[in-house]
Amino acid sequence: MATTTRRDPDVTLRFTRWPGLLRLTLGVVAGPVAALANEELIYVTNMWACGTRMQPAMHIVPLICLLVTLAAAGMSWADWVAVGRGVEEEEASVDARSRFLALAGMGISALSALIILAQWLAIFVFGACMRA
Repeated sequence: MATTTRRDPDVTLRFTRWPGLLRLTLGVVAGPVAALANEELIYVTNMWACGTRMQPAMHIVPLICLLVTLAAAGMSWADWVAVGRGVEEEEASVDARSRFLALAGMGISALSALIILAQWLAIFVFGACMRA
């Protein structure tokens, strides 16, 4: 039994063309890319922050990456709402695929946000000039 709500048939058509597919793809990919970019940019800005004694500036990187991840989660949520807010589907259709990708995008973005928050916590705990 499918648990979906009725929506405009044009929504299904939107997810068969490249703009809709791009939105679904960005919802899944943007979170992990932002988490990886966050890690790399923290390493890059660490040396600069140590040399200039500007450790508070290091908090800009995780903030921007977290905002990108939350935007990806919001985009996935909007896509999920657009295709009917369902979680079960008995047939393979464009709507079922779009729901799955939207739900996957929300989950992956949430996990990526947790990773970014964990990396941000390390900035609070360790100073920029601490070396092993």
